Amino acid sequence: MDEKVRIGVIGSGFAAHFHLASYSKVYGEAFEVVALCSRNRPQAAALAQAFHVPRIVDDIDALLADPMIDVVDICVPNHLHTELTIRAAQHGKHIICEKPLGGFFGPEGAGKTWSADGFSRRAMLDSVMEQSARVQDAVARAGVTFCYGENWVYAPPITKLNRLMAASASVIMRIEGEESHSGSHAAYARHWRTAGGGSLLRLCVHPIGAALFLKYEEGRRRGGVPIRPVSVIAHATQLSAIAAFQQQEPKHIGTGWQDVEDFASLIVTFDDGSVAQLTSTDTRLGGIRNFLSAYGSRAVVTANINPNTACQAYTPDGAYFDSEYLVEKTETKEGWSFPAPDEDAVTGYPEELRDFLGAIREGRAPKSDLMLAMDVMEIVYAAYLSAESGTRVTLASFSG
Repeated sequence: MDEKVRIGVIGSGFAAHFHLASYSKVYGEAFEVVALCSRNRPQAAALAQAFHVPRIVDDIDALLADPMIDVVDICVPNHLHTELTIRAAQHGKHIICEKPLGGFFGPEGAGKTWSADGFSRRAMLDSVMEQSARVQDAVARAGVTFCYGENWVYAPPITKLNRLMAASASVIMRIEGEESHSGSHAAYARHWRTAGGGSLLRLCVHPIGAALFLKYEEGRRRGGVPIRPVSVIAHATQLSAIAAFQQQEPKHIGTGWQDVEDFASLIVTFDDGSVAQLTSTDTRLGGIRNFLSAYGSRAVVTANINPNTACQAYTPDGAYFDSEYLVEKTETKEGWSFPAPDEDAVTGYPEELRDFLGAIREGRAPKSDLMLAMDVMEIVYAAYLSAESGTRVTLASFSG
């Protein structure tokens, strides 16, 4: 592709906003965001004006059929990811898809009263595996590039961790990681039918994705072949259902979870015998906690994405900082805090998009690709099955 890459963004919510903000920080690639597609015209108009997008499109089919658009950036709710990815591929569009690749949101025709309580996790796993296979087939048939929006792969602390493991020729024996905070404010997150799961799907996909990427990279360095996950064992529960917590007021941790978990922890075993211990929870006070540690044979490295000490601040009264953003998910601005000097850059979004645009222009796979997206989906729902059954689950690709 010799000319600039022309992008159509689908969606006008939170994800679309931070993608557009991050495009403005991408360097070294010729591209243009030419259209924004959304049913929410006022929201789309405000976003288009803020980021100088020249055209707003109301109809997704019109956007996908537009020959002037090379790639669609899918920034819509999780339950739409799979179908939009397949439709985009069928129209010959390259694809940038926010995480996760898909999910299980209830059986067909289940309606707004469906609950995941008592519903078979095996059926959920089988469904998402079928979704992934359909995506893989559509992308292969179309010959387009699929880019999976796992920003942790591109976060500077993770990038440095990977380089130090490579420089030391370390065997990565154990990985430990977590994403946690005090709970989503979004109503959709309380129900499986709208979220596709709880903290495991919403949060843990990040440390899972980064852990998988590190082992892929290690395998490529050692023998040219990625080291892949083979099994998972997990526990998932609602910590906010503890009776003593329920009786205590005031509550500073998110509540109201219906049929989804607010805590999950899992151990992934890889085909070389190494492990990753990964956790996600909506019950952590003090702001978002994003970290990944690699315990290697010659080095130990921890990547602190949030919080980090690049900037530290103190104020006796949080009102003094009312006009200034500090960091995601903090409950208060009072006392000591760790303001993010550039949250988009630290969490990897501009570098992610730069790699995606380069991959599309050069006809190569991005670092965060379809294999990673599919492996993450299988691990998440295999973990749900493990938590339900109390047993280790062998991943389908390695079941023989």
